[in-house]
Amino acid sequence: MISFEDNWLDIILKAIRGLNLDPITLSQRSGIPQAKITSLLAGLRNDATLVAIAPTLGLHPRELVMVAAETSHLLVPTLPIHVHCFTTLYHGMEVHSYLLWSQMNHHAVAFDTGADLTPLLEKLDQNHLSLEAIFLTHSHADHIFKLAELQKKLKIPAWIDPAELIEGTQPLTTDFSYQLDSRVSIKALSTPGHSPGGTTYLIGGLSRPIAIVGDAIFARSVGGMPTASYAAGLKSICNKILMLSPATLLAPGHGPLTTVEEERMKNPFFA
Repeated sequence: MISFEDNWLDIILKAIRGLNLDPITLSQRSGIPQAKITSLLAGLRNDATLVAIAPTLGLHPRELVMVAAETSHLLVPTLPIHVHCFTTLYHGMEVHSYLLWSQMNHHAVAFDTGADLTPLLEKLDQNHLSLEAIFLTHSHADHIFKLAELQKKLKIPAWIDPAELIEGTQPLTTDFSYQLDSRVSIKALSTPGHSPGGTTYLIGGLSRPIAIVGDAIFARSVGGMPTASYAAGLKSICNKILMLSPATLLAPGHGPLTTVEEERMKNPFFA
């Protein structure tokens, strides 16, 4: 059984927050008695109520219920051999960071830092890799917790969107790209919503394309977004991430790996 980052309640709460709804307004717009909505928001699952409120929340009824019933099956893809996912704990929460390296020149780049550098440093040492740069998906603490320590140790640059510049980083430019070797390239895609400067990094030249998406999108859900950026955030996911080739592997900051094809078909926010 795949454990998704978000359950059905997380999903509807994110939609409610994004749309700036309260139980009374949701009841009025959906035609569902407020008592049933209050019960649902207390965590008491009722599939009929989920189906009834889904259109008002902009969610796909069937896919929402499948997440709730734990029948939304995901065949978790595997990362190419020269990409590694590190899962570390930040205040009890699992967070993913990633390492990409070249077999040709043994250069490597990191995507976010996670909450513990030990596995990253061990991987670099085991494979005789030289870490050349850090690419940050956004500046939330769980993703940059070890940035200062890593830079102090290895003296390497870190890039982030200009909207989220922090100490030790430099701004990504429009149409930013990075060439790891003669085959492997990285392109920065602006995907704000979860954070003002959210960035997705599209990796090309491997056995399949990979998008390091941070907290923009998860398997069967999205990162939480405030009302002010909700509509634009969903649009950026559609236009920058879900328009990529269906086989593109999506590597999020939390939860399992997925693909563009999977999320186009089965994510309640986009199906």
